Amino acid sequence: MDTITARYTQLLAQLNQAMLVTEANRVPLLRRIMRHLNQPDRHFHVIHIAGTNGKGSTGAMLAAVLQAQGYHVGRFSSPAINDAREQLQVDGRWIKPAEFIDTYQEIVPVLTNMGLQAADVSVFEWFFLIGMVWFRNVGADWAIVEAGLGGQYDATNALAGPQVTVFTKIALDHTRILGSTIEAIAHNKAKIIKPKTTVVTLADQAPAARAVLQAEAANQGVALVTPAALKTQVVHRDITGTTVNIHSQLYDWSQLTLGLVGDYQLQNLSLALAVIAVLQRQLVTISETAVKTGLAHVRVPGRFTILQRSPLMIADGAHNPDGMQALVHSVQTLLPQRPIVWVVGVLRDKAYEQMLQQLVPAAQVVITNTPANPERALSAEALAAEAKTMTTAGQPRVLAAPDIQAAITLAKTQVAANGAIAIAGSFYVMRELQQAGWPVFAHD
Repeated sequence: MDTITARYTQLLAQLNQAMLVTEANRVPLLRRIMRHLNQPDRHFHVIHIAGTNGKGSTGAMLAAVLQAQGYHVGRFSSPAINDAREQLQVDGRWIKPAEFIDTYQEIVPVLTNMGLQAADVSVFEWFFLIGMVWFRNVGADWAIVEAGLGGQYDATNALAGPQVTVFTKIALDHTRILGSTIEAIAHNKAKIIKPKTTVVTLADQAPAARAVLQAEAANQGVALVTPAALKTQVVHRDITGTTVNIHSQLYDWSQLTLGLVGDYQLQNLSLALAVIAVLQRQLVTISETAVKTGLAHVRVPGRFTILQRSPLMIADGAHNPDGMQALVHSVQTLLPQRPIVWVVGVLRDKAYEQMLQQLVPAAQVVITNTPANPERALSAEALAAEAKTMTTAGQPRVLAAPDIQAAITLAKTQVAANGAIAIAGSFYVMRELQQAGWPVFAHD
């Protein structure tokens, strides 16, 4: 390990690892820090994205289109799959260890002048602050910033004035933190809406969530835009991409190819196209060629990623009931009549019972594994026991493996000649796959 990488690793290890997103005083503190940093987020246009599922894919589509137009595009997203630097990218390039260290050292004296110490800022907050300053320093034209958890108390709510505020699908997740109903979760997320932004959300957003977003947009005196009268026709789909005709009152696209698979991505596509239409209305230059080129080449690690062709093995970070339902539907649509061995590992604070209810009926074999997260992982044995309560006459077979490598080895002995292996359940499992040499994410 070279000296700079060692210094970066050491710095990362000493950052405050506390999860402070539930504390109401964090966003006001971060807003103060941003003001003392001379509001770096005023130096580029911001698209702020919140929601339960689809943030990463929607953000990736928007970034790909803006980059195809020739803009320099920063992205702040989470969680990282393999390396924390994934969370900060400009034009698809991860922040370098030296850039991370330099930007950190640029911010520390500002904190000192405020009477603060580095440890007063959590690691997620540090990544947000470093991202905003780095984007300014490298001359980003746009920044696509994903909320981490919720919205109201999330570090990203310290942004001053996003040009567009985007809400992907709002569903049940992190219920112990955000609330036990769609409405409660939407209230939390809606608090990122600010004056002078334009709010864009899905045509088929959950009605309870949509009502909350509409009310908060009205409170802030801003428009809520959706792609109404949406019609989507799939022209062609396979495991490498999807070609669609997609129309709404905002846009009209034919033979549009998306380099992502899974019908659930069409919902994200409809939203990304709505955002693009709003930006074009705001006289942002985005050509038809840029839209087509960007969308055709977009890739999202850990989202229906093909790991190998024989036997076919795909990986997806679906880690809540809504995500699992979408993944199972996509597998059944793209791989009809092919028996599937499902490899699944989950965190015990997730709604794994509902996830299994989606997965078990679609499986020929279920192989559980224990993610490499000692504090939060549900054991393979406990997950297998839960899955067995959902089998009928012993079908599908349920087996347990200690870790992801053992699970894959076992899966290869179980998969039929015409079958496939699908791996899901947690981004921690995606990280383990990458670290074991599987191509979930091409390393920077």
